[in-house]
Amino acid sequence: MGIETGPRLGLSATPIRYGDPEGTAKIFDYFGPVIPPAISLQDAIQSGRLVEYEYHPHPVHLTAEEADNWKALTHRIFLEMNKTRDDASGGGSLSDRAKMLLIQRSRIAKKASGKIGLATDVLRAVYRKGQRWLVYCEDGQQLAEILDALTQAGLSAMEYHTGMIGDRAAALAWFRSFGGILVSIKCLDEGVDIPAVDHALILASSQNPRQFIQRRGRVLRSAPDKHIAVIHDAIVVPLNLEDEPEQLSLLKSEFVRAIEFAESAINRTAGAELRAMANTMGLDPDLWRNAGVEEEEKE
Repeated sequence: MGIETGPRLGLSATPIRYGDPEGTAKIFDYFGPVIPPAISLQDAIQSGRLVEYEYHPHPVHLTAEEADNWKALTHRIFLEMNKTRDDASGGGSLSDRAKMLLIQRSRIAKKASGKIGLATDVLRAVYRKGQRWLVYCEDGQQLAEILDALTQAGLSAMEYHTGMIGDRAAALAWFRSFGGILVSIKCLDEGVDIPAVDHALILASSQNPRQFIQRRGRVLRSAPDKHIAVIHDAIVVPLNLEDEPEQLSLLKSEFVRAIEFAESAINRTAGAELRAMANTMGLDPDLWRNAGVEEEEKE
């Protein structure tokens, strides 16, 4: 970042580095501030670069076993972070063990077993032939479970990921030409460009705002005969926050993403649905409108 090049320009929709204030500061020190006026999502939609979208959040609950595992890991994370704070040499940064525990805990929500039934219910109810659906999964195990559940429900789906046995290029070519349901792991995060995707079902999402903002932008890319996109999102919420207070951080991170998605959606019902979820737990989602999210390190 110290190369002297003279005038310079950095292009990014997400210049702020998640969980890395020092790296963010270096970027802005090198490139300077964002040049006004910043191009907003609405600007991109009005210019025809992106299409408008509907957003539909769907609540999912952890099972009793998943909730117990979440609680146990939360306690271990608390102890580890306290130990780091007590260590004068820690400097307030997370230890490698704390990062590992945070990753393990985040996977409980990403792979919540209730998401399998949700995916089946949503696709069985609203999928129509000719549509192009992308289903985001966390890993190969969840992907296999989704494919099996959809098959049992009478829905044909294709898989797409770097470790698949079949021909990935052929799978994408078929999908682009005829549509269908593509179940994937980080498909559009790997530089794969499929502007024709008009529906997305997000079962697993990082808490990193950069990732879910980029995923939304990719699904909204314009294409011939594509006038609108539809995003369905699995939101993990506690059954009862009073009995499961350790899930507050999870609920907060899920709502940060949901609020971001709902604010620019053309269907006003998205915000109402989020408020209904929050109200059942006695919470005000507006308190988290510009909140940060819990740190989740890369693996």
